[in-house]
Amino acid sequence: MSQPRTPSDVVAQRVQELRKRQGLTAKSLAERCRLMGAPGITASVIANVESGRRDQQGRRRRQITLEEWLILAQALHVAPIHLLVLVDDERARYELTPEAPQPTHGVDRETAGPVRAWIRGEAPLTFTDERIYRSEVPSEEWKSRERRQREGHEAYIQVWEALGAAGLTPKTPAAGEGEAEGEGESDG
Repeated sequence: MSQPRTPSDVVAQRVQELRKRQGLTAKSLAERCRLMGAPGITASVIANVESGRRDQQGRRRRQITLEEWLILAQALHVAPIHLLVLVDDERARYELTPEAPQPTHGVDRETAGPVRAWIRGEAPLTFTDERIYRSEVPSEEWKSRERRQREGHEAYIQVWEALGAAGLTPKTPAAGEGEAEGEGESDG
């Protein structure tokens, strides 16, 4: 049985895909990293990151460090999450750990979609204590999230009204809008 893909495996795959897609050699990507203040990420480090250098059991001998993950994301012009979680299949299993969790713990493997939301701070993973998860969000971030939702709703209403004025939409109120006009009237 083959080893499950670790987060380091996913980062390695994504680094290689993005490097090749951008027409970069390992040497030119290493030069970008050097110019960004990470001279330790050399062409040979990038080759080792991408290959994973497996041991006899098929496990990576070299995991990717947090610092390497962040600087490689910056050097490849992507958000770090786009190196850590595959972007093609949100339903693909995501292996947070190299071995299956103990059945008595109640944790199951997650798919890429929920892992992506978890990393972004949008939603907890299965069996996470949501009170703790939500309590660690900075208050300014909550305000920003609420403000974005409110502004998005206001923009939706403006577009709806503009389309209605142009005769391009039915005269029904937008979701969440009050029913001041025509309240209690019936068509019959």
